Amino acid sequence: MISETPMSSDLFKQSMRLLAGGVCIVATSDNGEWHGLTMTAVCSLTTDPPSLIACVNRGAGTRGIISVTRRVSVNILSDDHSGLAERFGSPAVRGPDRFDAHDWTELASGVPALVDALAVLDCEVIRETELGQHCVFFCEVKNSRLQPDRKPLVHFNREFCAVQPV
Repeated sequence: MISETPMSSDLFKQSMRLLAGGVCIVATSDNGEWHGLTMTAVCSLTTDPPSLIACVNRGAGTRGIISVTRRVSVNILSDDHSGLAERFGSPAVRGPDRFDAHDWTELASGVPALVDALAVLDCEVIRETELGQHCVFFCEVKNSRLQPDRKPLVHFNREFCAVQPV
């Protein structure tokens, strides 16, 4: 029989660190100024219409901008993007300065797209709701660009990792 421990916030965090997650940069544009953040809390939702959810901490500055712009790109990172993921997750670099370290372009919708991302999903926010300290954005995917020839970057137990086939 497995021993169980009553759930606490710390135990929940420790448990969820063991769930490997793909790493993305979610980005938006507000009056021509780019903003973005590193996320693992992105998940496909439905195929008809193509949609996903992105869960953003309510304290993140980009969260409020996404609520206003209602348009985001979800840039799925490859295993050679760990430095970029750290840059977009760091409080030391904020706002448009985060985009200086890599090659970005602008999609027809006006949101930034990472040129060498595994995939870029151009999304319209169709709904949002708050739960606890997070805001859940429901996004309809309008366009995509794929470059699937490399391996994805994942986050596992507080570290960036590469995926190897088994």
